Amino acid sequence: MKEINKKLVTQYIRPRNKEGFKKSFGHVLIIAGSKGKMGAAILCTSAALHNGCGMVTAFIPKSIESALIIACPEAMTIVGQKIETLDLTAYDAIAIGPGMGLSKLARFIIQYVIMNFNGPIVIDADALTLIANDLSVLSFNHILTPHPLEFARLQGADYDHLHRVMQAKNFIKTYPVILVLKGTKTIVACSSETMMFNTSGNDGMATAGSGDVLTGMIASICAQKYLPFEAACIGVYMHGLAADYAIQNQSKASLVASDIIKNLQYCRLID
Repeated sequence: MKEINKKLVTQYIRPRNKEGFKKSFGHVLIIAGSKGKMGAAILCTSAALHNGCGMVTAFIPKSIESALIIACPEAMTIVGQKIETLDLTAYDAIAIGPGMGLSKLARFIIQYVIMNFNGPIVIDADALTLIANDLSVLSFNHILTPHPLEFARLQGADYDHLHRVMQAKNFIKTYPVILVLKGTKTIVACSSETMMFNTSGNDGMATAGSGDVLTGMIASICAQKYLPFEAACIGVYMHGLAADYAIQNQSKASLVASDIIKNLQYCRLID
């Protein structure tokens, strides 16, 4: 295994185009949120906006639109529209799952997106649960970001921390995806690359919404035309780095997910 560290990440990163405009930096579609889980959609959307892409559109229930607009006035929203009426080719990357819930409609949406969007898709949270019974539809442009319990459902066996490397290897041998197995020293793996483990971050990140932030961050990097594996490595490292900056001025116990977003401004890696 290789380390995801600053040296590796800087090798992946390209300088931003000084003559670029918002479309050239990529457009992310966030599909997230449901009643009682609006925070997940807001965190995911905000993280994408603060991580370098040019535009973000949130496909969300009408009930949470006002809250998202107040929290993220820079984002566009789509409400009350069927997913099959969207032109998915308008987007450079999609993040799906945070706070979606497990309804029949949510299941249809994730299935439709996977079957009809050829670009990178970051699949997280409820979307991971919804696809767990049929992983045959997954492909090389899909980035799965499970925590240990979600990974157990995906692999159909109990998660074993002592043997997580072997479990991750077995998973990517079976499915052609990029796996981001979250936790201490998060693993990033796919069948065509050397398995990586992250070196940034701290235990203050073990807090609600942290994963939603990571999902938005990785989708934002994908939209900037990075390869999905590179985007996963960059996103995981910056996610941890922002949390490390956060605890320079606050306790780890006080860290919340939005603090990670606030401290992305100090990372300066994708400038």
